[in-house]
Amino acid sequence: MEKGWSGQFRKKATDGKPLCSPELFKKIFCRAAREYYARTDLDFEVDSSNKNFLGHFCRYWNRDPAFEVLENISLRKGLLVFGSYGTGKTSSFRIIQNMSEQYGLRTLWFPIISAQEVVDRYNAERNKDDIIQYYSKGTFLFDDLGSETVGNNVYQYGKEDIFVRILLDRYRNFETRGTKTYITTNLDYSQIEHRYGRDRSWTVS
Repeated sequence: MEKGWSGQFRKKATDGKPLCSPELFKKIFCRAAREYYARTDLDFEVDSSNKNFLGHFCRYWNRDPAFEVLENISLRKGLLVFGSYGTGKTSSFRIIQNMSEQYGLRTLWFPIISAQEVVDRYNAERNKDDIIQYYSKGTFLFDDLGSETVGNNVYQYGKEDIFVRILLDRYRNFETRGTKTYITTNLDYSQIEHRYGRDRSWTVS
């Protein structure tokens, strides 16, 4: 069955069409989710608490036009997923990563890094702008945004909330290059806007 599923994926994203039928994508995602959670002795179930989110999430990654119709948001944008601790935000992205590896779907691949680790690298680097520039380019998932400490730039700014600059630069890169940003956070959108500024390069789920 796995080989059959792999054969039904469309590997190239040049025409913007879905990778496969919506039903097939959901089946493969749920299978990958059960395998992922089984490694930590947890069960994966679709129920009233996650059904809407998972439908939204799967439509997005499958490049399903229904996503744009139902959500009135472009598939060109990234994703901002917020919710309380332990609701499976990061796990959902890691499942997509696993699917990318298992089925050779390069269009689903993205690196994951915690927001705090970005700050730690910034603090350790003498040339601070190198870190800002590196994380302003290319696709990334910034995990747990809002929990990170401020950066320490003794050479220029002193204390600095570095994601203000990173997200602004990424928004400019989205406008010019289509760069996608993925974020998990415990903050809601208004809290993110208050701390980092307004950004319309992602959709909220």
